[in-house]
Amino acid sequence: MTLIALRNNIDLEDEIAILEIAKRSELQVNSSAVDENEYTSVKLNGEDITEDIRSSEVGSAVSIVSRLSGIRKYLVSLQRSMVSGGNSVLEGRDTGSIVCPDADLKIFLTASITERVKRRGLQLEDKKQMMDEASIMQEINDRDRIDSNRKDSPLIIPEDGIMLDTSGLAINEVVDKIKKLYYVRTKA
Repeated sequence: MTLIALRNNIDLEDEIAILEIAKRSELQVNSSAVDENEYTSVKLNGEDITEDIRSSEVGSAVSIVSRLSGIRKYLVSLQRSMVSGGNSVLEGRDTGSIVCPDADLKIFLTASITERVKRRGLQLEDKKQMMDEASIMQEINDRDRIDSNRKDSPLIIPEDGIMLDTSGLAINEVVDKIKKLYYVRTKA
């Protein structure tokens, strides 16, 4: 939604204009990546926007758009329709509390601010989008503040969610911890 607003020069708080274009757009999500270092790919009207939605430009504007009530409701409906077909793994700041409140397992991933700044810096560096640490920290803190205080779908630890601090852990270590929690929770 943020990318749609930016690409179409729409005021980031113009919910009606953003939704008008979003509803006419085709969104495809493909989560069948074989490489664990690959993201779920996202296409908008056939164009791969996976990298674009993780740009610093989108990152610094996303909380403005995502706090709009109509945008939140639209995104929640899209996410719920995506998972209606069966087993899914979703990530997002309101997934366990709003999108899938009845999920078998809700993990609230966290990390120290130092770790988060380091990870975001590496992510941006990989895309050749440099930002200094102070700016990255400000972006993260602003997003957390806005997302925690928004009216619809605020960032909260969901009821019966499990907080998992990932500071200093590699991706495979985090995955292993989540798998163990899943097997304990579901006794699978």
